[in-house]
Amino acid sequence: MGTSEHQVVAYDDPAALARRVAAFVAASLAQGLPVVMAIRPSNRRAIEASLKELGADPAAASQDGSLVLLDADETISRFMVDGRPDPHRFADLVTSVVPAGGGPISVFGEMVAVLWERGQVVAALELESLWSTALEARPIRLMCAYPGDLLAGACLDEVARMCGLHDHVSLVGAHPDAGEIPTGVDAALSSVHLPVPAAVASVRHFVSDALISWDLPELVEDLTLVTSELATNAIVHGSSPFTTSLVRADGVVKVSVEDGSLAWPERHDALPGDQDGRGMAIVASLSHRSGCEPTPHGKVAWAEISL
Repeated sequence: MGTSEHQVVAYDDPAALARRVAAFVAASLAQGLPVVMAIRPSNRRAIEASLKELGADPAAASQDGSLVLLDADETISRFMVDGRPDPHRFADLVTSVVPAGGGPISVFGEMVAVLWERGQVVAALELESLWSTALEARPIRLMCAYPGDLLAGACLDEVARMCGLHDHVSLVGAHPDAGEIPTGVDAALSSVHLPVPAAVASVRHFVSDALISWDLPELVEDLTLVTSELATNAIVHGSSPFTTSLVRADGVVKVSVEDGSLAWPERHDALPGDQDGRGMAIVASLSHRSGCEPTPHGKVAWAEISL
């Protein structure tokens, strides 16, 4: 735990988040690392209860200074100026809890999520960036957390920027649903998906539900496979969140996967023993046409299957 790390966790169940954070904190305390948490009161009690279940004593740790508990809203007010995080005030805050030249420390914070929920997305991303800068100079193991539905309804490029500011993106609990399937129309759009394996299953359900609602069950097998490959490309090769859209028009159903990466999908000639490398070949063989186009913040890969 001696090196810096900036990870983010998305969650839908606060109880699951509490268990994840408690495990993070308990492991740090067990190794003699001090912990700072800037959390919301609504989550504090659940995290403390989970810590006790793991055999940790949050009250004793707070008394001896190894666990510092801060209120997320109050802490935000210490460095915000005109709705934006002030770099100098934030640096002073970090120095107050993580002195320069000190040993490793673990930090869990909800301040970025609070700002995002307030609609201050730019400020949240700036705060993430300031944390990344702080981690370059100090051995901080930092965990951030966002409600999954908050990210699912956000702009793709903003979520992509958020993911890009972290070393590791993970999910607590099941991946959020792909979104509502509109009835009586010929187009459907999924929510924003994080670059985690569970997103593929969510998108497969989205595609299957849309095709069934359009009375096209014969396309379910091929189109869900094509979509899986396009989504997997965004996750594995682009390391990017993505959205999926379906459009039925002119005798075809077109599936598009938009992500925030410039890594272009490539077709490879996989050998019989290879475990991967067949994705784009599968897309090409099952689709009528396929391609990839640039977007202002990344790319969109698409494929068409004839009705």
